[in-house]
Parts: sequence; C-alpha cells; structure tokens
Amino acid sequence: MRKNMFFWLMCLLCLMPVICPADTGAAGDLGTVVRVNEYVTLREMPKRKAAEIAKMPLNSTFVYLGETDDDFSYVSYQGQCGYALSEYLKQLPVEKGTPIEPDDVLKIRLNLFLTNFSARWFDSGAAFVFGEHRDREMVDFAVDMLFADSMEYGEWGDFNARVNGSRIPEMVARWFGVPSVNVTDTRYDYHEGFYYSDETGGRSNGGFVIVDRVELLENDRSRISFTVYGTGEDWKPEAVCTLSANRASAMYPDIVNRSGTAVIRMNGQTADETQWTLEYWIVKTNE
Repeated sequence: MRKNMFFWLMCLLCLMPVICPADTGAAGDLGTVVRVNEYVTLREMPKRKAAEIAKMPLNSTFVYLGETDDDFSYVSYQGQCGYALSEYLKQLPVEKGTPIEPDDVLKIRLNLFLTNFSARWFDSGAAFVFGEHRDREMVDFAVDMLFADSMEYGEWGDFNARVNGSRIPEMVARWFGVPSVNVTDTRYDYHEGFYYSDETGGRSNGGFVIVDRVELLENDRSRISFTVYGTGEDWKPEAVCTLSANRASAMYPDIVNRSGTAVIRMNGQTADETQWTLEYWIVKTNE
C-alpha cells in the first residue's frame, strides 16, 4: 500500500507545472517581458489583485528600479513605475556591469556631475528614459538650471518670475544627449518662449551626491550607485563633493538621506565631464 501511495505521489509531482526561477536585475538594468501569451500587468502594489497601472506586452522593454518584493519586481515601464510578477521578467544580459574602483579625481567629478541633478530634486523615477513624460523631465531640469542661474537669465517680479527658454534645446542636448525636445511639455507656465514660476523668493536645496559604486557597461556607459546627503541644507558643491561617505554621513546625521542609481554615457572614463550625458536616474528615500 505504501509503495502504491509513493508511486502516485511521484506521478502527481511530475505533472505539476515547472515554474522558472525569477531572473531579476539590479537597479538600472534593462529587462524584457517573457513567458506570457500577451502581457504581464504592472500594478501599484506587489499584490496580484492590486490596481493595474499598465499592460507590459511580451518582449517589451523596461528598467529595473529595485529589489524584488516577494514575487514581484519594482520596475519602470513607459514612464510609469510599479510592480510586475518576477517570473515573467528577464534581465537583458547586455546590462551586466564590471565593477571598477575610480580614483579620487574621477570620483569627485562624478559627484559634481550627479549633484547637478540631485540638487534640483531630479528624482521622479527615471520617467525620461522610455516614457511619455521624458520631455517634461528634461525640460523642467533645464528650466530649473536657468532659474538657478537667475542673475543672467531670470526676470523677477512682485508675484512671479520668468526665464527665457531659448537655451532649453541646447541644455537638453548637453545633459541628456537628446537632439530635440518638446519645449512646451513642462510643469511651468509656458508663454511665447518664457517659463513662469510663482516662486519669487528663497530656495530649498536638494542634496548632494557621494558615489558609492561604479560599474562599466557597454558602449561607453557606466552605472553609478550613490547616496544623497544634506537635503534641505545649505552647502557648496566644491566643498561637499570631496567628502567620503563616512564624513558626509557624520556631517549630516539628522538628514533623511536618499540612495539612487544613474546610468551615464561617459565617452571614456577620463573624458571631459562636459561631454557626459545622463541616460537613467532613480532615487528613493532610505527608511
């Protein structure tokens, strides 16, 4: 009797479907949808019955944003961030990076380059990479840069301020390597080439970046893991971007820090940083 029970148990096990192991990537890796007939659902929460955000078709491409949460991965697809079942996602091997240890000069230059984004609160989930909001992310960043340099480009009134947007395409090409952009896709009020803001005084600082890890990808691209320090504080880039991670943490112990990942096209490790362009950016608040 026991032999018969064992036999039938083994038969049942053989008939059970084989579930492929989840193939998840690190933040910043590209992935593709596999093993579905039509699509996998992107959801607001890592739960099978959570609200649907979008449908990710078979063979579509996305970006991994974080670690797997139970059976789900946190990803960005067409400018929308959410959770998808990991068993239907596959990391694209081309994005595997080779870790390097940058020298002090390169690390400081990376800190300064990425601080331009963190200082202006560029933390919206990498929507500019693939999504419909890509132009808005780039244009808003460029406008923020112009407002930061308001002595030359800004006009200030009693109730609002404005900047001339004639340099926006040039700035987008400089920072993102994108040759054309819809200059009217912005959170600012846009009229006849000017961007208007109702913030006429004071400023609130984003944080500054300290690089934690550098990986070389293909085609002169590098993936940078970093931590953001000093959010809301007053600091000078040339002073803080030379700090070690331990020193930065000691100087800003009460600040809620953030961690993130960026992918930049460096055109060689020793290239002039004015030739670097940002391809991907994501930050999250550390708990």
